[in-house]
Amino acid sequence: MTLSFGWILALLLLGAGYRLAVPVFDLPWNTAPLMAMAFGGSMLLGVRFWWVPVVILVTGDLLLGLRNPAEGIAGYTVMSAVFYGVVAFVGARAARSMKIWPMMWCGTLLCAVLFYVVANTSTWLTWPGYEKSLAGWWQSQTTGLPEYSPPAWVFLKNSLIADTIWCALAGLVYLFFSRPAKAADPAPVVG
Repeated sequence: MTLSFGWILALLLLGAGYRLAVPVFDLPWNTAPLMAMAFGGSMLLGVRFWWVPVVILVTGDLLLGLRNPAEGIAGYTVMSAVFYGVVAFVGARAARSMKIWPMMWCGTLLCAVLFYVVANTSTWLTWPGYEKSLAGWWQSQTTGLPEYSPPAWVFLKNSLIADTIWCALAGLVYLFFSRPAKAADPAPVVG
């Protein structure tokens, strides 16, 4: 049996649905497995369908932006879309590895940390509350602005946990659906 496109699509849609449910049900922020969906999803779908996780993630960003008119669809959405695209493309190329789960998990966590640093650096550059210095940049990466709770580092922690859970589920799906069919034992030779 080969890995089913449908199962991976179901995991991607589950992650996207959870992401859209976070503000509706007041769930902890940044607990959606964004980088796992982008990197791991495209890794499992392969080069031909690397764009599917990107479309799902960007659609989620647009729906969240429309739901919150105060923030709307802004430069952050564009930056995220570009990042998702690059991560998904790299993930699809990494699919050639024979040890897919360790590669998926390690690549996902690396991408999550990079996304965190890039997103917080973007916030540091654009928000007037941050001092434009190394200390201000460090504040954007660790505590964030004092008027916001939780501290910025909690978003990274939540992201890494969510990405690990999604990778574990995807790894189980991969193991279950990628096992080769057992060949029937050959008939004994009677002679």
